[in-house]
Amino acid sequence: MQNQFFDLYRNGITTATQVATMSLQNAARLQETQLGMVRDILDESTRSAERLNNAKSIDELLALQSQLAGAQLGRIAEFWSSVWQAAAENQRSLFQQVRSQSRSSEDVARAAANQVSRAAGSVREASAPQQRKSA
Repeated sequence: MQNQFFDLYRNGITTATQVATMSLQNAARLQETQLGMVRDILDESTRSAERLNNAKSIDELLALQSQLAGAQLGRIAEFWSSVWQAAAENQRSLFQQVRSQSRSSEDVARAAANQVSRAAGSVREASAPQQRKSA
């Protein structure tokens, strides 16, 4: 019976370690994605500044500015979309891992409960003859 409780404890520790590892990997992946996006945004900003510097008239400047504003809004939407997508993937994989580990823990707990039940039945059977003798 102690082995089942030890297995249950070990499964809990394993699950916690796997969840922490998965969370760190997902956080690192999100940071890499965000860093790539920031690099792209900085490159685009540099190109935009050069285009604005080359404008010859106020009309050309305003036209370029409206084009660039649209591109920037698209980048902002892309950024937040990636953040929410990464969070959803992280949560999904976390739930899958916990579900898998909880099934394993349920099996161990069920085996321990069955063993306790059998042991209690054996104790009951062993004490039954003693109760009849004392009556």
